[in-house]
Amino acid sequence: MAEWIDLLDPDEEQLKKVLPPQIHERALEQLLEPALHNDEPRPRLEGHDHYVYGVFLLPVAIRKEDRIFYQEIDIVATRERVVTVRKTPERGHPCDLGPAQLSHKQEDDDRAGMIVYRIVDLIAEDFLDLVDALDDEIDELEEGIETWPSAQVRGRISDLRHDLLHVRRTLAPTRDGVRSIVDRRIDVGEGPELLPRDIELSFGDAYDKLLRATDGLDL
Repeated sequence: MAEWIDLLDPDEEQLKKVLPPQIHERALEQLLEPALHNDEPRPRLEGHDHYVYGVFLLPVAIRKEDRIFYQEIDIVATRERVVTVRKTPERGHPCDLGPAQLSHKQEDDDRAGMIVYRIVDLIAEDFLDLVDALDDEIDELEEGIETWPSAQVRGRISDLRHDLLHVRRTLAPTRDGVRSIVDRRIDVGEGPELLPRDIELSFGDAYDKLLRATDGLDL
């Protein structure tokens, strides 16, 4: 049974109370850095001797305001504990991990690897939702192209192009990170596996969703 601790914008004292003592200084520095819109971290997963460390960006589309922001979620997972660190974005509001937490409470499997999977699966679902939202924006643009002022059309095309490029820049490394789990390239270096084969196969479902989101962007 693994414990799940979720923190929002923690300070160093809060982190050191819950992180494994073997945490690398570089990882601790990343956990303490504030979220910066213009310098978002590249999503990644790393396996260390005693823990798995991950950085993810949860995409959020605000349809009425025609904008997208990303919630940074850092993960440190040992066999006994999963720590998630959410960072309030420069733009937008911090999101919670409610669906993943609800799934965690409803399921009997409370291993650390399954907690990480539920978080990653939530992120994959949100990428699919984001692609759908972008598709709706393209439909709206097509409907308005004959009646909107040319400046508005140019502005929307520019915004959509920027959003598509940004989503691709975030989605691709997220997909590659999950693929590294499916391919058995990520785990702790000592002792029993944190991500045994049955959990790695579950990550295959999240990987498939990220592939579908990539295909949606290509289309």
